[in-house]
Amino acid sequence: MPGRSFVERLVAELPALFRMARKMTRSETDAEDLVQSTVVRAMEKRGDLRDEERMRAWLFQVQRTVLLNGVRGAARRFEVIQGGKGAEAPEPSEDLEEEILRRSFDDRVTHALDGMPPEWKEALLLREVEELSYEEIASVQGSPVGTVRSRLARARAALFEGLSEANRARGVHHGKM
Repeated sequence: MPGRSFVERLVAELPALFRMARKMTRSETDAEDLVQSTVVRAMEKRGDLRDEERMRAWLFQVQRTVLLNGVRGAARRFEVIQGGKGAEAPEPSEDLEEEILRRSFDDRVTHALDGMPPEWKEALLLREVEELSYEEIASVQGSPVGTVRSRLARARAALFEGLSEANRARGVHHGKM
């Protein structure tokens, strides 16, 4: 990576940003918007990048912040449109990207992941899919490394338990056939 400009390194990380954005938003269009906003924000904040070797983790942190700020803003806009707090959001319609994401993991894995708190799921995906270090995940999530270790341990235990339950249920189902 030495000798490469910030923009060149940023462009090299776009596939990882898109992967994570699709997992976070479950929509191709929203993922593209999130990545675009992340790139703009990263360009504005590039002076904050202290270690070029940890650019991916820094970009995920920027992306997470952009997403959280966007969700907060959308919630406020939704309240205005719906006439106040407490109104239920309409269910999103399914799209091709959502279908692809669902099929990218076995249904049992998807179900187990969906049952986890978002912080656990995010930590697990950053570690196992994006292969970030515990320190990088801590930076992305804005939490101590010990918290990341705890989240990962709990996420792995929840995933194991969810898969075990699914296998037991599947075995019972197959036993009836």
